[in-house]
Amino acid sequence: MPLGCPMLDELPHRVRLDGDHVTLELDVTDEMRGPSGAVHGGLVASVIDCAGAYAVARASKRPVATANTSISYLAAGRVGPLMARASAIRIGSHHGVADVRVCDSGKGDRLVASALVTLSFLSGEAFTARAS
Repeated sequence: MPLGCPMLDELPHRVRLDGDHVTLELDVTDEMRGPSGAVHGGLVASVIDCAGAYAVARASKRPVATANTSISYLAAGRVGPLMARASAIRIGSHHGVADVRVCDSGKGDRLVASALVTLSFLSGEAFTARAS
């Protein structure tokens, strides 16, 4: 499943749809790590954004654009794969909100980040998500 732009689509990833949850699994490569050996926080934010957007778009069946993201970075993601599990927690008339948790699977599912993503609904065709 594409992540929304050609650059992100090149990342080694998989998307699983499980009931009301969307899980984006990102394989960690050396190119993703900063000087400390941890996955760059901006990449973690991108994974959060993509997973949250899929969850809200899927629940609302509407196209979305990120309006706000609040992220708490809790630990370094070092081993991988990183698993971003997202669920829509509110679908309103103009916005939807997703809860996203990112864990490092290779580090005993250590919680790396927790986030709330608010998405605005766009006009356009209905959204349909399919796992790859």
